[in-house]
Formats: sequence, structure tokens, C-alpha cells
Amino acid sequence: MSEEKLKIDKIKKGTVIDHIDAGYALTILNLTGLDESPNLMTIGVNVSSKKYNKKDIIKIEGVFLNEIQMQQISILSPNATISLIDNYKVIEKKKVKIPQIIERLILCQNKTCISNSEKEPIDTEFLVLEEKPLKIQCIYCNRNYKLEEIIFTSKEKIEKKVKQAISL
Repeated sequence: MSEEKLKIDKIKKGTVIDHIDAGYALTILNLTGLDESPNLMTIGVNVSSKKYNKKDIIKIEGVFLNEIQMQQISILSPNATISLIDNYKVIEKKKVKIPQIIERLILCQNKTCISNSEKEPIDTEFLVLEEKPLKIQCIYCNRNYKLEEIIFTSKEKIEKKVKQAISL
């Protein structure tokens, strides 16, 4: 007789980020700045999933994500879902969606790209060529990048590179 049980406790009010690609929970916390939250947080890494075999999950009490954070999550884990919780119940559930054009979230590594010019402050823009596996192209210099080559910008403009190998 098998017994099913909840491995990660429910939260009263906040956000659940579910169906994160296995191994990306900590990267998502770091990139979105959620790792700096003083609120109660539960993180599950490599949790069993019927749909994806393994997944990560993040539950964070008293925090609701903004649009930029949801876009950052969509770049790293396009299968993720965001659930807003109130009084232990899901009040809204959203599937993240990669935008067709990613603006200001990623740096172009081409030193001659106009987006890296100190004379002309131009925000980066990347066209999404493929969602899974992720492939993007700088609209200014046409350089292509895969997920593991991307350098993200944070709110402090510090470069953060994804150093995780994609293993599905």
C-alpha cells in the first residue's frame, strides 16, 4: 500500500513557482533577487513529477512576482507556472511565457555591438528564435546565443551567467 504525502508544506499567502526545470531553482532565486527576501521560503530541488519526471519548486510567503521576474523565469524555465496563494488556496495560476523580444534582461557579449557602446546608451533587445532549447539573437549585431551562453543583467547591472548544463 503506497501512501502519498505532501513533501512541501502549503503557504498561507504568497507565490508558488512550480514546474521549474530540474536544477534551476537556486539560479531563479538568485537572478530574480528572491534570494534576498527575508520571508519564509521553501525550495524543492529534483522533486518527482509525473509530467516532467523531475522538477524544482519554490514557495515564498508574502511575496508576489513582478513582470520582469516572470520574464526572467520564462527564459530559464519555459514550463514554469506561477500560482498566487491567499488563505492557503490558489487564487490565480499563470503559465510563464517567453516574450518574442527580450528587452534589457540580457547583455550582448559582442564588444562591437552598439548596445555595448558607452557613447550611445541603447538597451539590449534579443529576438527569440527557439524556445526549447532556448536560442536568441541580438537584434543589433545578429549574434546568436544559447541558454548556457547568456549573461543576465540584474537590477544592480551586475553580470550573472548561467553556469548550469542543460540536462533533460
